[in-house]
Amino acid sequence: MTTHFGIKLHNKEGGHKLTADNYVRDKDIDPSSEESKIKLKKVMTRFDLNMRYFKSLSWDKFDEELSKFVISNNFYIIDDLNCVEGIAGYYVMVLDEYRQVYIGVSGRRHGIKRRIPQHWSRQIPLDRLGAECSGSLAIDSFRALDTTRIFVRPDYEDSFFEDYTLNEFLEGRLVAKFPLDYCLNQAMIHIPREFIFERLKDRDLRDSKVYQ
Repeated sequence: MTTHFGIKLHNKEGGHKLTADNYVRDKDIDPSSEESKIKLKKVMTRFDLNMRYFKSLSWDKFDEELSKFVISNNFYIIDDLNCVEGIAGYYVMVLDEYRQVYIGVSGRRHGIKRRIPQHWSRQIPLDRLGAECSGSLAIDSFRALDTTRIFVRPDYEDSFFEDYTLNEFLEGRLVAKFPLDYCLNQAMIHIPREFIFERLKDRDLRDSKVYQ
């Protein structure tokens, strides 16, 4: 059994890294349905364009932006999720191969240790792939071994807000600080009002680069 960041990974159909072959679940594809074929073609075109876009990004520039972000926002790197078991706080999943990050938040109920593997274990159904409000791939489309670094900003002093909505708002402030070209967080629901216009403009620019 593979262990990743101290977590034992259960066998997953298609393996522990994202590929074109495992992006869509086999059971979601109906070869006798024309509608299913059209949807699959659209979803895979979106996948291919995003993969081409990721490869076009500079890893050095990405790493520079990541370094600035984690230092200025008091994150630190970990190599074992067991050190944040039952601990609330914010986390950054780094997908170096794709020059992308995902910024998330976890309450004390699950803790950072349980929250991150939830992203690894899910697989988005075909009906929902491509249903997002922008052209980026979702973090839950990627797999465990795609996450190559993890940074955390835990709350060890029980000062994390009980109001989870407020925690998500603070997560949105963090997301707004990271260049959208390198960020898988595309939803705008938790982005503070003072950042929303610029963020929407950046998302449109990113989508124009992906879809030309």
